[in-house]
Amino acid sequence: MPGDRFSVGTRSELRRCKAILFDFGGTLDSDGEHWLDRFYALYESAGLEVPRDLIKKVFYQADQTCCDDPQVDRMGLRPLMEYHIRHQFALLNLHEASQQARQMALEFCAKTEYCLKRNAALLRRLRNDYRMGVVSNFYGNVAALCEEAGLTEHLITILDSTRLGYGKPNREIFERALQDLDVTAEDCIFVGDSYDRDMLPARRMGMKTIWIKGPNPRFPAEPEPVDWTIESLAELESLLL
Repeated sequence: MPGDRFSVGTRSELRRCKAILFDFGGTLDSDGEHWLDRFYALYESAGLEVPRDLIKKVFYQADQTCCDDPQVDRMGLRPLMEYHIRHQFALLNLHEASQQARQMALEFCAKTEYCLKRNAALLRRLRNDYRMGVVSNFYGNVAALCEEAGLTEHLITILDSTRLGYGKPNREIFERALQDLDVTAEDCIFVGDSYDRDMLPARRMGMKTIWIKGPNPRFPAEPEPVDWTIESLAELESLLL
């Protein structure tokens, strides 16, 4: 947002760029909300009194299970969330809570599908002016989710850390994306919700950076400036067009 103490860019600098790279989780599928924060709220909504430190532990264990299972590569959003929550509940010994598991999956997916539909329309409007792609630390199925959500037709490249074997903040994944888009770092904008994995590496490579701050921003110990800060991807169009 204008006046944010970490934002240093101008609209004219952004509009000179030729390409945009997006993160997926927390960026295209929500307005800067980390999945873990969403699960804290989902457990509370389902009436399950699980300590946050334990939710965090089983969330990341389920994350790793998703990354390790090649069958996840083909999963759409709803099967993915059912799978993820099933593994969380198994680790928590919540074997009799199938109704709560279904409720949590439905609530997560409904909010995500709303954001994806809105953002597919946004990408459609941007595609005539920008070359676009996705760079995500994900489970191997980010391409399947983009296809399901109607994003793929607007994207030139979709890079998933699990499929590549390396991810953000590794410089290699950003270089691969720029090569796929056939642009220099100076001609590209990176839009993401993670300061550490998105903003810092993209900025250090010379890209313009737009940070989706979200309701619970996570700052690094020594945050560097970003070019622009927004609360929602819905604000992006007014910056660029």
